[in-house]
Amino acid sequence: MLGDLRGGVRMALRRWPTMLSLAAMIALVCVVLAFVLADVLVQFKALRGGHELRERGAVVFKPYYGSTDPTAAPERAVSDLVDMVQQERAYTAVLNNVRVDEPSFADEVPTVVFIGSELEATMPELELCDPVPCAMRGAEVSQRVGAVELAGHTFGATEQLPGSATYFDASRGAVPLDERLVLNLPAESLPHLNRMEREEAMTRAVLLEASDSELDSFIAGSAAGGLYLVPSHIAVDQPQRLAEIMVMSAMHVAGLASFLGLVLVALAATVRQTLHRQRAVFAIRRTHGAGRGHIAVRLAGFVGIVVLVPPLPLLAGIRLIGGPLSSGAVWVLALLAVTFLSLWSWAVKQQRGDEPKGR
Repeated sequence: MLGDLRGGVRMALRRWPTMLSLAAMIALVCVVLAFVLADVLVQFKALRGGHELRERGAVVFKPYYGSTDPTAAPERAVSDLVDMVQQERAYTAVLNNVRVDEPSFADEVPTVVFIGSELEATMPELELCDPVPCAMRGAEVSQRVGAVELAGHTFGATEQLPGSATYFDASRGAVPLDERLVLNLPAESLPHLNRMEREEAMTRAVLLEASDSELDSFIAGSAAGGLYLVPSHIAVDQPQRLAEIMVMSAMHVAGLASFLGLVLVALAATVRQTLHRQRAVFAIRRTHGAGRGHIAVRLAGFVGIVVLVPPLPLLAGIRLIGGPLSSGAVWVLALLAVTFLSLWSWAVKQQRGDEPKGR
């Protein structure tokens, strides 16, 4: 069988200019498709997160600052947000400012803070730890993070988030968590964050099913501390933007898939022409006792050296990067396997079809 496999490879290499060009195009399309699919997967999670928020009438905020210094959110506004979080009608996050003035914090692992049980109810795929306070590390954070102290809590052991876990922020979009440490805090911790963390928590607050009076009170309370928040109703403002993102991503995938299809059609035509020219070789092989299995293995080597060998190392390298790129590479690998099996089966059928015709 190994001899037949090598024979198929040699059969392809004898036509190396054509085969090399086709293999290069297949590898290039696979790599670009992996990157595009990674973006599509991230945007899909964002779209799904946005859908849940729209269903619950979520309101988010765009901040304007009265000065360049961190604002001092008044106790009343912070207390209002704590009450809504405890009533399961709000949640918030700190994505960028967790101990930014302490570079060695959490062994230099980027850290995010989540506050509010409704975050998990809105995005159950995150599979956040419970009960709070608790800590989790992203799938790509391999080293054990030392003890972390924040807002009066000490975090020792950390659970691990599922791979490609992504938080949806209404303003920022999808936020991959694979390389981050996640601290899940109770609502009472909010007043104990430092000024920069508390300011970001106020701006990233997501209010669910809030009344007009609650919304006005929250905005007025924040403004009293110099933090001016402009509300945005996700059900009104987000659908069009997210729809545009998905349409654009889908167009990229469709374009690449179409190009890959054309390349495979060209490869199929080349395979068909090669089988026709090699009909005498196959007839001799059959005369000297080669079974259909041997012929099938020879064709597997012929097709595989073009379809599988060039893209596989590249996709494996992308897979090692981790995060959404890893998921994109896995999907392309699956597509590549299906393509190889389909093309190989078609080649075997074509070769067998030639036998009784004596062509």
